[in-house]
Amino acid sequence: MARKILITGAEGQLGKALQISLSDKFKLLPTSRKPTQKAIKNRNVHKLDITVKEDIAAVIASFKPDIIINCAAYTDVDGSEKDKDLAHKVNVSGLQNLIQLSEKETFFIQISSDYVFDGNNGPYAEDDHTFPVNYYGKTKLEAENMLRGMRRKFLIFRPNVLYGEDIFSKGNFFAWVYKSLLNGKSISVVTDQISNPVYVQNFVNAIFKCIIMNCEGIYHFGSDDYISRYEFARNIAQIFNFELSLVEPIETKTLAQKVKSYIAKRPINSGLKTEKIEQEVNQTIYSTLYSLKQLKNNLALT
Repeated sequence: MARKILITGAEGQLGKALQISLSDKFKLLPTSRKPTQKAIKNRNVHKLDITVKEDIAAVIASFKPDIIINCAAYTDVDGSEKDKDLAHKVNVSGLQNLIQLSEKETFFIQISSDYVFDGNNGPYAEDDHTFPVNYYGKTKLEAENMLRGMRRKFLIFRPNVLYGEDIFSKGNFFAWVYKSLLNGKSISVVTDQISNPVYVQNFVNAIFKCIIMNCEGIYHFGSDDYISRYEFARNIAQIFNFELSLVEPIETKTLAQKVKSYIAKRPINSGLKTEKIEQEVNQTIYSTLYSLKQLKNNLALT
């Protein structure tokens, strides 16, 4: 009998990709705080607010999941500085609710972030010292530590700069660059924030392998190249034949001066080392250019 997986945050780009990729392998219950009518009709997404204990108790009692993949999160980095209560309620208390109201045998997969690091000494391995520099990162680290202390079977994934084909996703850096350049709009992109971006489909494949292999612990995931947001945007322009001159370089401190809402401190080099998942799971790690070519082919098919 297929294992049952409860996915929270199923309207986000990762949650949606997980549902599409895993639907023929497991019995899934995708959930979202405010599912659209289209999601309810086409992907059978159920309503679940992880900050409401009654909602969680009802869903878990009826579905009885073997695995919970928690993709639900408040990911607005600047918004987290303004509304710390909301960020903590979703990112920490929400996970705590899921843990407390599920069976002890339930396997947890928590999606964390590269923002648990300060960015001063990247790229980082899984056992490197964590020290978040903004409140969003602090909530993600607190959630990690809480899960690790609960004596539950768990997997924690730390990806960075997640992107994919869903060009309507708010948190998709690729979508912002793609739509801007497609419309001939120039964009200013920071040259001094380094990461190894995560193509969502590659990430979903890695999560599936880890489930099948019964992996536990913490894994980092990313591409095999460490690049700035500016270089990433130029890669997108190159692959999709957009005008390169539309991508303008800017430093983080200058951007913060120009955009008043840009208030949270960002880690400068938060790249993530992927040797652990490569060696233990035999996971292939691809370059950003290779993944963007994959994405382009997949976009053409939709």
